[in-house]
Amino acid sequence: MQYPASFLKVLTIMSDSKYTNKRNFTKEHSFKGSGKITAIEVQKTNAERVNIFIEGIYAFSLTMLVAAEHHLKSGLELSAKEIGELQAADLYNLGLAAALELLSRRPRSEAEIYQRLKRRYPEGSDKTFKRVVERLKELNYLNDTDFARYWIENRLACAPRGRLLLQQELLKLGLAREIIETALATYLEVPNDAQGETADEESGLSIEEGQALILARKKARGYAGEDWAGFYRKLGGFLLRRGYDYGLTGRITKQVWKELKESQSSSQ
Repeated sequence: MQYPASFLKVLTIMSDSKYTNKRNFTKEHSFKGSGKITAIEVQKTNAERVNIFIEGIYAFSLTMLVAAEHHLKSGLELSAKEIGELQAADLYNLGLAAALELLSRRPRSEAEIYQRLKRRYPEGSDKTFKRVVERLKELNYLNDTDFARYWIENRLACAPRGRLLLQQELLKLGLAREIIETALATYLEVPNDAQGETADEESGLSIEEGQALILARKKARGYAGEDWAGFYRKLGGFLLRRGYDYGLTGRITKQVWKELKESQSSSQ
């Protein structure tokens, strides 16, 4: 997945631990009352946040950005509703920064970001986390269709596996079934030569079939001394565990068994 050029600049600013550290949020929802702001103090441990005092008592903290956007100052009366809105705005900024930091490591699905934010800020609202996700989608930092492509391409290149295992992984990551099926059809069902593949000399095989055949040929060397039943059980079990379905597993196992027997005959 490709991010806009501005991503790194935004990330440098927002993913700093000052913004994303969970400790910055531990008291954000502890104050439920209302009253007059009597003091605003910069935190000693984090110059990017300020402590808000209501009627002489510490109430909550905010990023300087939120405090400035809402023109907070001593003497300002705040209702309980306004305080709740300030805390939600602060959590939105923290959540956005945390999400950007996660995305800097690798692309993520929408559901992944949402669930990670919920775990990181357990007192936050679903509405706030959904707002973060929607903003990231607007910026094209989150796109489940692109993420499905990234995940499948990465798996096929680094650790080939079959449709069933890929489908299971993507479902766990929260992708919609229709997005998954479209991506799997796009990247697994096309012929090898359509993707510029040359590793498999067989013609007419899909990407999934070609990779399964390559894996099976390598694994079969260790089962050369088995009879057909043992060979089928071991090699077939290997392919099934890698996410290939029964039909493909049966075809590939029979083909590799035939190749193995022909090779042994020719060498005698």
